[in-house]
Amino acid sequence: MVTLSHIEETSKTARNYPELAQKYADIGIESYTVDVATDIICYRMSDGHLAVKYPMHDPRPVATAFNKEGVVLAIEANIAGKTTYPEFMQAIAQAGVHLYEATLIGGNKRVTYIGITGSHEEKIPSVTL
Repeated sequence: MVTLSHIEETSKTARNYPELAQKYADIGIESYTVDVATDIICYRMSDGHLAVKYPMHDPRPVATAFNKEGVVLAIEANIAGKTTYPEFMQAIAQAGVHLYEATLIGGNKRVTYIGITGSHEEKIPSVTL
């Protein structure tokens, strides 16, 4: 069974998000959901188990209105290495993302950013490890 410490060790070895997504799929993570306000992450495994990470910090405010342009700019800045993960999370919160869902298996690997008034989907590019 995959544990949170196994997930954290796997995370440290990835150079970018597409590689991380592939490494997660390789260890049996099919999908995961991140709550943007709290950073709580629920990982769903291929064997049916769940692993839930509960960070200990105050929730960040999330905008009510969904701003797709703000989400896309936050994603692009993070992919370009211009922001850290905490900065990315703050930017998508300001753009109205309440949660995002990463689907790591199948023919439509993607991350869906979901807000109260809208959503945005990004494909996860394939990588060769």
